[in-house]
Amino acid sequence: MALPLGALLSFAPLNTAAQAGEGTPNPALGGAQAGRTWRDIGVGVGVLGTAFLLDRPTRDLALNLQGGVGDDLADLGHGYGDWKGTAPWLAGGGLLAGLALDGDRGLGKATSAFFGVFAGSMSNTLLNWTLGRSRPREERGFLHFDPFRDNASLGSGHTAYAFAIASAVDEVTEGWWAAPFYAVAVGTGLARIYGDRHWLSDIVAGGFVGLWVGRRATRAAAGWLRVNAKPGVGDQAAASPRIEPLVFADGVGVRLRF
Repeated sequence: MALPLGALLSFAPLNTAAQAGEGTPNPALGGAQAGRTWRDIGVGVGVLGTAFLLDRPTRDLALNLQGGVGDDLADLGHGYGDWKGTAPWLAGGGLLAGLALDGDRGLGKATSAFFGVFAGSMSNTLLNWTLGRSRPREERGFLHFDPFRDNASLGSGHTAYAFAIASAVDEVTEGWWAAPFYAVAVGTGLARIYGDRHWLSDIVAGGFVGLWVGRRATRAAAGWLRVNAKPGVGDQAAASPRIEPLVFADGVGVRLRF
């Protein structure tokens, strides 16, 4: 259920030139985008199939490595991937950083990133709940599925959330800003394997969904808010964001423009 959502989101961004009245969308661009979408899905399925073959040996290796400093590092990964503890800080910090660094446009890009993270995480949640794969510590094997139940395993929610953050940051920034987020996302996935919370294929699936949907949802939201996800491309055509902060003498608020 996650992949159809991602496919819809991938076609959602509007053509910047068309928004600015500078021409009509090129139909060939839609075909190229569709080709990249199916290519991404094909690569993801191939990698996931390989990961299934490595689920058992990877778990055995992780169990043998448990203990000592590895436990402390794994706790950091578990904590970062728990959206209940980190989402308020990351969202608030991102909005403030965007507003401080790039004004209204930065606020719009930060809002786009927040939407991308949300879409990536929720898409994985739908997939997770639908498949209902057992976790490794339940000792039911890596091919045991019980659809539509809680505490399912495929894909990893912590990993999807972490990679959605990295892809969203990558989409709205230039340079190496996203590199630390990708590194932490990889660490989060490894921590979930190390702690016997997920199979390797759970990590691959969650990472792919978070990365793929998060990037496209961020790009879609940037189009809806009329901001450019990547700076330097059609900046003159970009309108001010539709979400604006308001500060009054006795409070604060947000104005939505449709």
